[in-house]
Amino acid sequence: MQYVNLTMSWSCRMKTYTDIPIDPWYQQTLHTLAFVSDAPKFFDRQMKKHGKTYRCKILGKEYVRAHGPDIAQLIFKNSSDSVQTGLGWQPVLDSFFPNGLLLKDGKNHITHRRIMQHGFNKPAMLNYFKQIQRWADDFTADIASGREIDFFPYIKEQTLDLALKMFLGLDYKAEFGQKIATAFSDTVAGTLGLVRVPLLNTKYHRGIKGRQTLVEAFTTLVQQRRLEPNDDLVSYMISARDEDGSEFSDQQIVDHLIFTMMAAHDTTASSITSLIYQVTKAPHWQKVLQEDADSLKEFSYDSLSMLEQTEHIFKETLRINPPLVSIPRYLSKDVELSGYAIPAGTRTGVNIFQTHRDQEYWSNPEQFDPDRFDRKEDKKHPYQFIPFGGGVHKCIGMHLSMMEAKILLRSIFQKLSVERTEPELDIAVATAPIWHPKVPMKVRFVPR
Repeated sequence: MQYVNLTMSWSCRMKTYTDIPIDPWYQQTLHTLAFVSDAPKFFDRQMKKHGKTYRCKILGKEYVRAHGPDIAQLIFKNSSDSVQTGLGWQPVLDSFFPNGLLLKDGKNHITHRRIMQHGFNKPAMLNYFKQIQRWADDFTADIASGREIDFFPYIKEQTLDLALKMFLGLDYKAEFGQKIATAFSDTVAGTLGLVRVPLLNTKYHRGIKGRQTLVEAFTTLVQQRRLEPNDDLVSYMISARDEDGSEFSDQQIVDHLIFTMMAAHDTTASSITSLIYQVTKAPHWQKVLQEDADSLKEFSYDSLSMLEQTEHIFKETLRINPPLVSIPRYLSKDVELSGYAIPAGTRTGVNIFQTHRDQEYWSNPEQFDPDRFDRKEDKKHPYQFIPFGGGVHKCIGMHLSMMEAKILLRSIFQKLSVERTEPELDIAVATAPIWHPKVPMKVRFVPR
């Protein structure tokens, strides 16, 4: 049998799949709970027990885990050839976000991505820039009162408000917006429901009902936008065509909107919360943000690149607390991975969290040090910094995410400083489905 080589050098002697270490069956029953509770801690514990390559069982599926930038590069670069994205995400997302871009591979993925790209080209980004700037100014004005805020739920509400305006042309404060907000919250939470059947009032069941609510609401919205276009993602997707003249159906637009809304507002809320968490632990980085904001007298889409230190602080946040700690994949061919013969049909994944802490590439990896991007420390390997994934499935909204962060951070730190109001600087955090505080992270913004 011929194996596709997914290692940097061909092994003379491959070990078999069953040679890959795994816990006894009775310990495997706790893998999902350990992953959901603290994924990085679970991965670290398994690596210490078994080495860099091991097997584990999560959400009823067995995975082969192999870690490091070389593995990330080989898995991401072989997407749609030996490695599939859709089947990788299927156990987690298929019930809630079917037919989203992450669940597509090959020509189907390329066609849909090209059409969707119209919603992220420069004319669209210029329109988003204006909307984000208005939103950021309102955000800053609201927090400037100095009241105590539990930051993560607050910014989740605010980023959903922006996503509703920017992508759907809707008002969060309206009854329709509130209905969608609740449905989104239930749908995202359902992805990690431990009981994976739609029975009773389980997290999974609430997620399924949330998905149904979103489909009904978005179908109505798409039909309205076909009659009355607006400056939002719905309208861009309706009018977009690929080079062959292909367009999206109503159902395809609905599927893409639901997935894009989830990816956009949840990950942004996570990363900004993490940044505030880090700069309240190390306040001197706030001064850097303030100096960067003050240095830019005239703010425009084209001057965003001048906020270099803000970008480095945001990137370091994504390095040390990536919103997604792991990205799953599915091997569609027999492959050799880290010296093992892995059969087609095996599930694997890229461990972003540990790749971002690999001591071979990062100095003092546990330290929050944005200056490492000044030193070009992230350039040692093309796949050592992968908060947005890599390869053909790299996040389509990556530049929008960076733009949103820069606009918001400039707006806040031009006028304000932030402090934590609870005594403990280190708080308990969850890493699945995205990084977020497990307990209230209470902050207060005060005038500079």
